[in-house]
Amino acid sequence: MNRYSRSQIICILLTVCSGAYSQGGVSSLDAGTVKDSTYTNAFFAMQLRIPNGWQVQDNEATRAMLERGRTVAAGDDKNLNAMITASEQKSLPLLTMFKHPPGSPVTSNPSFMCIAERIQGLPGIQKGSDYLFHVRKGLGSSKIQLTFEKEIYDALVGGLEFGILETRMIVGTTTIRQKYYATILKGYALSIIISYASDEELETQNAIIGSIKFR
Repeated sequence: MNRYSRSQIICILLTVCSGAYSQGGVSSLDAGTVKDSTYTNAFFAMQLRIPNGWQVQDNEATRAMLERGRTVAAGDDKNLNAMITASEQKSLPLLTMFKHPPGSPVTSNPSFMCIAERIQGLPGIQKGSDYLFHVRKGLGSSKIQLTFEKEIYDALVGGLEFGILETRMIVGTTTIRQKYYATILKGYALSIIISYASDEELETQNAIIGSIKFR
């Protein structure tokens, strides 16, 4: 698929998403657990259902994809490269999963990613849509050409208000759409990024989003 795989594209955008807006570390926060097709994160009191057959990536594999994505997103822009590198050290991937193992011989491989980013020291970020304002700026600074489908809007997910940003990009002959969800919770920006290429894939992703619960 041209210069890079679709899974790398996803991680490129996730890397840029968590640009230079984080402060502090991720102490007392862990990545959560997966058991019996259920993902649980005790820190955020969050649960969601994993679709049958989907492939959950360990954090080491996710970090490796983020590293490759950083190189593509930043190119030879040293400032952007340094910004993303610093951000990677201050954010924590919580859950990364694909319908098929990365690298599978398929034309489309939907993904679901969740990441937490500390926002200490940024009092202007009060809600998810505020955070996504900066996400949009970061995406616009990357080397990846994409289109913003509409203005940032709000919706309830698991009873909490999330901001939502929709994007579209063309890779080869495939149109990839993504939705970025973000909410502010316990001093973190909790973000979810879904990637899909068809209405059927979106239905599956919507089922995952619909399964999210905050206790």
